[in-house]
Amino acid sequence: MKFGRQQKRLSSGWTQSAIFNGMLLLLPVLAANVVTGVFAARDFPQTPRPAALEATRAEIKAQFAELAIEGEQSRAHWAGLVDLQLRERNMPAARGFLLAAPEMLDTRDREAVEQAAPQAVPFGTQDEQLVGAALLFLPNDVRVRYETANQPVGMDMSREMVVVASVEPVEPTASVDELNEAPQVTQPTDSGFSVLGSFEDLVRNGQDWLAGETTQSFSLRITGLGLLTDRLGPPGTIDLREATSLLKAADRAARLTPGFRDRVSEDLDAVLPETDLRLAMANALAPGSTTVEQAEALEQAFLETTRVDSLGRIYAQVSQINEIVDATSPVATLAMLEHVNTETDLRRARLVAESGGDRAVALEAVIGRDVLYAARTGIELSREDVLEIMGLAAAAMALFWMVMLSFQQYVRSPIHPLEYYE
Repeated sequence: MKFGRQQKRLSSGWTQSAIFNGMLLLLPVLAANVVTGVFAARDFPQTPRPAALEATRAEIKAQFAELAIEGEQSRAHWAGLVDLQLRERNMPAARGFLLAAPEMLDTRDREAVEQAAPQAVPFGTQDEQLVGAALLFLPNDVRVRYETANQPVGMDMSREMVVVASVEPVEPTASVDELNEAPQVTQPTDSGFSVLGSFEDLVRNGQDWLAGETTQSFSLRITGLGLLTDRLGPPGTIDLREATSLLKAADRAARLTPGFRDRVSEDLDAVLPETDLRLAMANALAPGSTTVEQAEALEQAFLETTRVDSLGRIYAQVSQINEIVDATSPVATLAMLEHVNTETDLRRARLVAESGGDRAVALEAVIGRDVLYAARTGIELSREDVLEIMGLAAAAMALFWMVMLSFQQYVRSPIHPLEYYE
C-alpha cells in the first residue's frame, strides 16, 4: 500500500513536470505575441496618435530642463539663448525658448512666470500668455530686441523668404529681357511659397540635362513634378508645390542627407522614369522653337511621362513635409530635413514639430539631429492588448503556483524521488 502511494506521487510529479515544461515553453511565445502586439505597430505611424504627441511634448520639455543650469545663473543662461536666436534672426527659435521658460528657470522664477501669465496677455492663448510673461524676465535690451523684431516691417521680406532666396540662385532663361520679366524664384502663393519658377525657367535646365549634366536630374524632376500640381490635382490635404519647393531648396543648399535624397530619387524614378523623360524632353526641346513654345512642349512632356499610379509614395512624404511646415515654418522645415535619413526619421520630425511647434525649432537650433530622438511613440493599449497582457500574467501566475506546489509536495514527501531510485 505504501509503495502504491509513492508510485502515485511519482506519477503526479511527472505530470506536473510535463505541464511545467509545457508552460515554460509557452510563456515566451505568449510574451513575444504581447510585445509584438503592443510595440511593433507603435513605431511612428503615418499620422501620430494623441498618446505619442503627449509623450513627445513631455520629452521636449525634459530636454529643455536638461539644457538649463541650476542656481542664480539660470535666468542669465536662458536669456542668453533667447538673445542668440534673436541675433541669428531665428524668431521661431527665440519664441520657443520663451515658451520653455518654465523648464529652464529656477523654481522661484518659474512660479513667478506661471503666476504672471494670465495677466500678461489676458485674452491670448496659453502660449501667448506664457510668452508675454516670459518677456518680463528678460534683460531690457533683449526684450526690446524681441519686441522690435516682432513688429510689422512694412514691405520687408520675412526671414523665410530671405533664407530660401539665398539658397536658390536665379537661373537664366533665353534672353535678358525674358529674365527680367520672369517671376522671382521666391513666389508667395496661396499655399505658402514656391521656388520652382516656371516651365520657361526649366527649359535651360532641361537642355543642360540632355547635354549630359547628370547632376540636374533630381532638381529637374522635382521641379517639374511641383509645376504639374494644378494638372495632377493631388488630394486636398497635399500641397505638392510647397513640399517640392522645400526639397529643391534643400537639395540646392546641400541640406538633404544622401540617404533621404536617394529615397526621394527612388520615388521620382517610379513617377518620372529618366529614360522615358529624356526621350520626351528631347522631342519637346527641339531646336528652332521659341522659349514659350518649348516651355509648353516641356510641360506636356512631363505630364505624359508622369505615372500617376505611382504617386502614392511621393504623396506620403509630401504630407509629412506639409505637416512640419504647418506646425513650424518653411525655414524650420529645411532645418529638420537636414537631419532626415529615412522615412522613419521624417515621421519623427513631423511628430516633434507637431508636438513642440516653436519649442521644437528652439531645441533643434541647439541640439541639431538629436531633436529627432525626442519623438516618442506613446502606448495606447487596445482591449485586445489588455486581454493578452492579462492572459500572460495569468499564465505566469499559474506557472509560479505549479512550482510552489511541486516544491511543497517534494518537501512533504517521506521518500524523495532521488532516494526512491537509490
